[in-house]
Amino acid sequence: MFFVFVPKLPQHDTSHFSILQFEARTLSQAKTTLEDSYAQCVAITKERAANFHFAFSILPKPRYQGICALYAFSRTADDISDDQSDPEKALAESTAWRAAFDKALAGDASAHPILPAVADTMQKYRIDPLYMHELITGTEMDARIKRYEKWDDTYLYCYRVASVIGIMTIHVFGFTDPRAVLMAEKTGIAFQMTNILRDLKEDAERDRVYLPLEDLRSQGVSEAELLAAKNTPAIRDLVKFEVERTREYYQQGRELVPLIEAESRDALGSLVAIYGRLLERIAEKDFDVMTERVSLSAAEKAKLAAGLAWKKFLKLGS
Repeated sequence: MFFVFVPKLPQHDTSHFSILQFEARTLSQAKTTLEDSYAQCVAITKERAANFHFAFSILPKPRYQGICALYAFSRTADDISDDQSDPEKALAESTAWRAAFDKALAGDASAHPILPAVADTMQKYRIDPLYMHELITGTEMDARIKRYEKWDDTYLYCYRVASVIGIMTIHVFGFTDPRAVLMAEKTGIAFQMTNILRDLKEDAERDRVYLPLEDLRSQGVSEAELLAAKNTPAIRDLVKFEVERTREYYQQGRELVPLIEAESRDALGSLVAIYGRLLERIAEKDFDVMTERVSLSAAEKAKLAAGLAWKKFLKLGS
């Protein structure tokens, strides 16, 4: 479960493939140009990251392409590790994807068409590869773990699959104040918790519980009740508890926006506003995430991204 969940597959499908088979096939194929590699990353982002793409599309082209490269790599890592039918195979494929990333940074990006763009982005914006390795480790948690006992455990999962992406993203956006790194971490926690709450029913149907079991107990919700995925008063109380905690992390996102370079603020501000609005939509529905999946229309996203609307939503002034 990655921090942006859109089930529709891209036309340039990088999901559910064997990186080992792909590597063998590409030995006889022409080398992917950097321009073509970025184009594939953009195509994946357009198709599978609806919320992100609304925000990223207003960036200057080099930053936009860099963000798309990070997203495409992250999306692929998540797809590889999220194969519930064969977790051991998923972990083996993830190990191969990690090795392909390291080879790309060392100069051999032939294992997959998106890797030239990924390596170029990592180098251009001086992003520590450790963050991408943390991300891969986070996606591997989906192949190994279906329950999280404490908030610290859920936090670590959110950090690995969302916060590290936020930290890499602000390197592309540009920043000088070191406080931005911690704020990006907290913003990633907010985004991922919003996704966890929005997808609570879907994950329960897949026998996955990302919320801390200690929270279920404190709110009087049994695992069986949550897995039944019914709209009950106890589950609504649980969701309300998690919404209130997540709001605190969104405050960090509001404080992050002014710290990044001016030409990137509209993109980040729009993204924080869109995800923050999703969380508030859950509250408006009396914390019922079981009856239907909470979402925003394309018009709502566009409105939040347009002009000064995101600043008004985030109460950042004009």
